[in-house]
Amino acid sequence: MEKTINIGDKAVKLNNNIGWALAYRDQFGRDIIPALMPMIASALDIVSGIIEETGKTKNIRPQDILSVLDGDKFTDAVIHLSGLEFADFINIVWSLAKCADENIPEPKEWVKEFEIFPLDEIVPAVFGLIAKGLISSKNFERLKTIMGRLQPTTTPSTPTPSSSPDSSEV
Repeated sequence: MEKTINIGDKAVKLNNNIGWALAYRDQFGRDIIPALMPMIASALDIVSGIIEETGKTKNIRPQDILSVLDGDKFTDAVIHLSGLEFADFINIVWSLAKCADENIPEPKEWVKEFEIFPLDEIVPAVFGLIAKGLISSKNFERLKTIMGRLQPTTTPSTPTPSSSPDSSEV
């Protein structure tokens, strides 16, 4: 899947086919997973905070996200992101861009094209693109279901056939 994002005033095409992970490894000499883990942990903190605050697992609106920005979950997310170096994030974006356009220059030359690199705008777009490329639709739906079951309840409930896990989920 290709997506174009703006980095400052420059449009940059990104591609999330799995080739970007190989481009990352080939260029930087290491696997992408250690660099992605802080982003994944941070996103999970934000999502769990939204679920705890709003009880929603779908149709999340911007104001739902804002509801966790001053809470412990947001603090946890920021702490997780502190494990991600700025250069790692630039390298991830470069790899996604390289997968979309083989003609982009090496990272040190490529970054010179940008006057600014606004993380607050880039991170959500890049993380969403990566997630769509790494998580199947089926597993994404299962994850949403599981997260829904983890919501705190105010009254005890009796499991129903539709809400109790079946053996395929265990």
